[in-house]
Amino acid sequence: MLISAFTFAVLIYSEKSSTQSPHLIFFIALLFSTLLSIAMVMYLRKKGIVSDADVSAREQRVKPLMIGALFNGIGFLVLRYMDASVLVQGLMFCYAFNTMIISFISRYWKISIHAIGLSGPLVALWLFGVQFPVFMILAMVLLGVSRVILKSHTPAQVLAGTFLGLGLAYFQLTFLFLS
Repeated sequence: MLISAFTFAVLIYSEKSSTQSPHLIFFIALLFSTLLSIAMVMYLRKKGIVSDADVSAREQRVKPLMIGALFNGIGFLVLRYMDASVLVQGLMFCYAFNTMIISFISRYWKISIHAIGLSGPLVALWLFGVQFPVFMILAMVLLGVSRVILKSHTPAQVLAGTFLGLGLAYFQLTFLFLS
């Protein structure tokens, strides 16, 4: 979740394309992409609906993911209304739409949300002009290896998350927001 905060900060504070305060836009992005989801998972854990903060059990993921997609969708609408930059709007759209896709996949298979959560923002940063391929590839490899070493995912689940995140974010940002 730190990746989304960092990515939004780079996108928002590096470009002055909105008539709104960048601090307000960053707060809205952080609230709907991160803070509400953390609060929701903590609440669901306290109620016993999820067993841990990572929601590591595949069958427990669907409800938090759908609620998270709703938060992201509302965040997208608020950012659109506030006239945030197209990449900021686009990234929030990616979070909303891709989280819905992940929730459907999670009904049957435990795709790596961490890999999707890193690859999408890396695409947004790349399209924004922050292009450090060695660092970006290294970050993806380290994340993937750590998920496998921790026995949270198989290599296939990590690779699927990585390529799904890269492909969806690239398509959505390029064709829906930057064209």
